Amino acid sequence: MQAEESIDFTKIDWKEIDEKKAEFIYNEALEHHKGIIENNNRICDKALGMLSFIMPIMTALAGYLAITWGELSCYILFTASWAGVCLFVITFNLLFIIVPRSINQGVGSPRAYLTDDYYKRNMRELFVGNIINLHNCILQDYIIINKRAWNFRIAVTFCAILPLTSFLAFLLVNYLR
Repeated sequence: MQAEESIDFTKIDWKEIDEKKAEFIYNEALEHHKGIIENNNRICDKALGMLSFIMPIMTALAGYLAITWGELSCYILFTASWAGVCLFVITFNLLFIIVPRSINQGVGSPRAYLTDDYYKRNMRELFVGNIINLHNCILQDYIIINKRAWNFRIAVTFCAILPLTSFLAFLLVNYLR
């Protein structure tokens, strides 16, 4: 997902936007934000699935190395170490995705509307305020989801290159031996 540009809300002639238009814009922005939240949830679900696959592999590799440490040849040890480094990078990126950095919900709580004199405003003003707030939430959420997508790409890339690079590392160390 590509981040949107920020809008200069001071340049908008809000007098031209009646309550019906403001409600339409708000509802469209709310639907757009729901899509961002759904995409975020998909990325987190995929990261959890990959993590549940990678963690037993890392545990098995660590256990194997711990049990057979003195008996391993140098090329097996080097290859297993390389695989361990790749698995660590994968795990780190997957954990960075699911670390609880919350997505903005983009909707106000009753407390926000019922404090001070905010509730005395007309509906058009409430919609306008919510449109501005929702747009800022969308911009912040694009930053979060783009970082999570970047970490997911790194993890998937390392998963893809792990078998080939481990095999090449094995051949290289065996050849140099």
